[in-house]
Formats: sequence, structure tokens, C-alpha cells
Amino acid sequence: MKIRIAIVDDLGTDRDLLSSCIDRFFEGRKNDSVSIDEFVSAEDFLPKFSAGLFELVFLDICMDEMNGIELAKELRAADPHLMIVFQTTAREYAFDAFPIHPFDYLIKPCRQDEVDAVLEEALRVLDAGDPEISVASVRATYSVPLRSIVAITSQGHNMEISLTNHQNIIGTETFKIITSKLGDDPRFLMINRGIVINMDHVMAPGTDSMQMKDGSSYPIKVNGRSAVLSAFSQYMISKVDKRG
Repeated sequence: MKIRIAIVDDLGTDRDLLSSCIDRFFEGRKNDSVSIDEFVSAEDFLPKFSAGLFELVFLDICMDEMNGIELAKELRAADPHLMIVFQTTAREYAFDAFPIHPFDYLIKPCRQDEVDAVLEEALRVLDAGDPEISVASVRATYSVPLRSIVAITSQGHNMEISLTNHQNIIGTETFKIITSKLGDDPRFLMINRGIVINMDHVMAPGTDSMQMKDGSSYPIKVNGRSAVLSAFSQYMISKVDKRG
């Protein structure tokens, strides 16, 4: 498999370090190869970007003029499936970047083992695709990629799956059966009785509800609210700390 990578960073030393780490990862891999393009700013990169041109983009968050988060919003709008990895010197920026739904984070200066872990996961995702679950409805049985699920809610004896394309599937299976198909996927969190959300699609947590990127909102249970918010915070932090 060949993966196309872009590095957008205004510091040449950081670009060189990351590029060297990427090259070392691919050395000796018979079935995988890489092409790397480097850009000195968001303004340099954005006019040359188009959907599908790159599978993976490393973005420095702190850049002059348009920063990495602003650039990522533009890229995400153009290519929803682009894997974006933020580079930053401070972990707290991860909370600002979370609504972009980044693939991962790297703390500067990057380490070889951290870059290796990101690339291994990226290749796994590209090779396997996103897991899917089957959902039975009155009309048909659908195969639904997990990444496209915003929330699953109980609707009496049935359940409703809300998708990122603003469509809903009314399933004939029980809430318990359909949520069991999620397995141990860490993206999904039960925030109330009969409500499971995909944390990758949260825009911002509120004190009593989860505000989703598509504009929807789901109430958090009163008893256990602190546990729900803590689990959400830990999920965000894990996207930074899992490389550490």
C-alpha cells in the first residue's frame, strides 16, 4: 500500500525531524511505501489541496496567520475522510482541536516510537476500513460504518440510529442488541438510559447535555452526570496520551 502524506509546519527543523521519522518507519517495508510533501504554512498548502490527494496530513497547530485548527476546518469540510494528526507543544490544545475529530496528536518534538504508532494505525485503518454493523429495519438490512453513527437512541421497542448525513434508520432490533454490536469500541458512550453517542461527533459537552456537531443534542442522565463527563474527558485525553 502506498500512503500519501503532507506535513504542514512553519519550522523547518520540525518538518525535517518528522519527515525523517516517517522515512525510517517505511524503510524495509516490502508491501508499503510513502510519498511526503512538505509545506511551510497553511496558506502554502490550502491552494494545492484537493479531496483524495492525501490520506494523512500532519498539521502544526501554532502557525502564523491561519493556524492548524483553522486549516483543519477547511480540510475537513473538503475531505471528511482525511486523517489529520495535530502537532503541538502543549497538550491543552487538544481540547481546542477536538471538534475537528483528528486522527491523532503528536507532542513536539516528535519521537520515533510515537510516529511509528500513528503510521501503524493509519495503515491498519486504510487496509481494513472502518468496522460496520448490520442494522435491520422494516424495509431492509443496512450495513452502517461505525464512523458514520452520531447516536443510537431507544424508541419504544425499536431504536433509532442517527447518521452523519442527517439520515435516521429506525431499526427493528432492540437497543440492547444493536448496542452490543458495537463491542468495545471506545468511541461510544452511554450517557443516559437508551442513549449512546459517538464521542468523535461531539462538538461540546454541556452540563446537562451533549451538543453534537450536526446540531443535535442528547441529555445526560442526572444521576451519574459527573461520571459521563469524566469518561468523555478521559476519551479526549487518551487521544493524546496513548502515544506517551
